[in-house]
Amino acid sequence: PSNLTITFGVGPSLFVKDNQDRFGLKHKQPKELVDLPAFPLDALEEEWTGGDLCIQACADDLQVAFHAVRNLIRIARGKATLRWAQTGFQRTKQADPKKETPRNLFGFKDGTVNPDVDSKKQLNEHIWVQPGDGPDWLVNGSYLVVRRIQMFIEVWDRTNLREQENTFGRYRDSGAPLGQKNEFDKPDFTQKKETGEDVIPVDSHVRLSHGDGTQQILRRGYSYADGMDLKTGSFDAGLLFLCFQRTPSKQFIPIQNRLAKMDKLNEYTSHRGSAIFACLPGAKQGGFIGETLF
Repeated sequence: PSNLTITFGVGPSLFVKDNQDRFGLKHKQPKELVDLPAFPLDALEEEWTGGDLCIQACADDLQVAFHAVRNLIRIARGKATLRWAQTGFQRTKQADPKKETPRNLFGFKDGTVNPDVDSKKQLNEHIWVQPGDGPDWLVNGSYLVVRRIQMFIEVWDRTNLREQENTFGRYRDSGAPLGQKNEFDKPDFTQKKETGEDVIPVDSHVRLSHGDGTQQILRRGYSYADGMDLKTGSFDAGLLFLCFQRTPSKQFIPIQNRLAKMDKLNEYTSHRGSAIFACLPGAKQGGFIGETLF
């Protein structure tokens, strides 16, 4: 119903927790499936971090997604308990029949640069785990990194448009890289202003996330809005950042290391939650999710 899809993943703590081989699965743990390193400026909260199992339910109707998770949790009662949950949203199909790049709560397009999901070559290179990468049970699966990023909306709203665009390295209206015309134009990091300054600032989000262009991840970001932060009296809102990749140590981690050190966007955001999961490959006819692992 409502184009419901469900993705399942397993976290590092399912294999080993507090040095305990909890379910006899330690020998099957992939080398890549380990807790993410601590990044500069992280402000992680235990209530939004980690987990043995991951359920991602997506649907055109929020109620359908909610009940999908609810029923799975009901079935698991006595064996699994809910650790944390976050509702996220994007623009609806009715609001955006052209399927343009969605915008985040700062008003900028989010997710312009992604691998071509119609290219088997790109997906095998960047997203799907391949034979020889690690344990065979994860072949054709993928690694999911989740980051719950709080956005300081009020601070952002006091910043002028030029400064906002320099922070992202893109124009707000078109989504084009600074110095270019269209959203999907390639950014030119060599371009200079008459003053000698870089057109795309060295600490801009697009420049740092791009790096040398070899590290690609499949980003699927969702906005969240959870009312008010009672501690500060400001919006409790932000981005539930999800990305899929074949090798986190060579993809998300180096990208995030660059961003955490000098991204101008860090002035307006704070990473509050974090998790990594190995997303299980699809089941064969008559089989079950996780059959290759269990």
